[in-house]
Amino acid sequence: MQTIKKTTINIGIIGAGSGGTELINILHRYQPVTISVVSDRDKDAPGLLLAKRLRIPTTTDYKKIKKGDIDILIDVTGDSNVAKDMLEFRRSGIEVIGGASAKFIWQLIEEQSANREEIERLLFEYQSLYDIALKLTSSEDLDRLCNIIVEYATLLTNTPAGSLVMFDEKAGEMSLVASKGFSKGFQKRMRWKLRRTGLTSNILNQTNPLVIFDVNSYPNFDNPVMIKEGVASLMAVPLISEGKIMGILYADDFKPRNFTPRETSILALLSKIAALVIEKTRLFEKARLMAITDELTGLYNHRHFLQQLTLEIDRTKRYERPLSFLMVDIDHFKHYNDTNGHLAGNELLREFGHILQDYCRSADIVARYGGEEFAVIMPETDQKKGKSMAERLRKVVEGYNFEAREKQPNGKLTISIGFSSYPSNASSSFELIEKADKALYRAKEGGRNRVCISNEKPR
Repeated sequence: MQTIKKTTINIGIIGAGSGGTELINILHRYQPVTISVVSDRDKDAPGLLLAKRLRIPTTTDYKKIKKGDIDILIDVTGDSNVAKDMLEFRRSGIEVIGGASAKFIWQLIEEQSANREEIERLLFEYQSLYDIALKLTSSEDLDRLCNIIVEYATLLTNTPAGSLVMFDEKAGEMSLVASKGFSKGFQKRMRWKLRRTGLTSNILNQTNPLVIFDVNSYPNFDNPVMIKEGVASLMAVPLISEGKIMGILYADDFKPRNFTPRETSILALLSKIAALVIEKTRLFEKARLMAITDELTGLYNHRHFLQQLTLEIDRTKRYERPLSFLMVDIDHFKHYNDTNGHLAGNELLREFGHILQDYCRSADIVARYGGEEFAVIMPETDQKKGKSMAERLRKVVEGYNFEAREKQPNGKLTISIGFSSYPSNASSSFELIEKADKALYRAKEGGRNRVCISNEKPR
């Protein structure tokens, strides 16, 4: 009669601490082996809890293990008393692995565990870099991009805080654009001058990340803001794209720590991705602004103004809110141009554009309508308030000390304003422009340097 060979090995594990837990994880996936029982005196040992989840029989008394159910018994307790009790299992024909053999197995487990952790960490880093590349390349909002960069910088380096600052080469200034883990006071300090001997200058002169394990032992660490925030250690890497310094990415900790070469390397790699994406976004933003702004004054151009006016009228109608519109013309501009030259005329237009932009509210939309004419859309502004704002603007310009203003016909440089509003005297964007334009014509005919509303006679 042919003997059927046993194809499955039944194993028992004594000791369900970290070693036993790893052993369960390894052997449970190995098909020729069946874990028949796991034992540990501590009923809450992690290996016992894992075994229960895997539906492996458990016991808190290894002496009760049935000898006929086990082929191999592995003792990973390291306990000499347990080792003595294993003699009884050996006598019953069970192969017992313990002592030096168990230590060898434990070393193999530790090595495999470390390798698995390393692989999992590498996969996490690669996945994170892939995710950040997707997020950064799919967004055109620079503020959002910077916040994403800081978020991943802290995640990949396991630091509680981080920040990103941009470098303004012309002004020699740094500006904080994104931060995490700091106080509100830190976030309010948006700009600061670059000092030649300061920490920031030192970072910008590096090509690789600057690592400070402990700020108290770093020579000449005199950054009062970081000291006040409690920063004790940091990594900082300059953002460089095509040889141009764009800023600095920081990863900070509030206790001294030894940053690993891998953490330094991952931050350096992240900085390269970040620099390329920020540069791309800046170029895109520059191209977008060129398409919608007037080159001379920097204000919105005529085409973009018409698009915005349509959008604002639609919004105004939807929410039943008022809107006012100004058509502004520089008085006797041709005389100024002919008297002082074309370049001086351009400078006047540019300066007036700045005045108009500074005077108006952030919600207002200011545009160069064409030539010496400008337009202002004032959302959430009724006729009374809009007229008052227009009159104040007229007075501001009348009192401004423009170059060569004394050569103008009235000895000063002034503006005329045509005014219309929704729903008081216009019901569409076309009607707003038409009525403001007619009001401006009446203001000119009425003597200039005045505000005229479409349904009123000039004063």
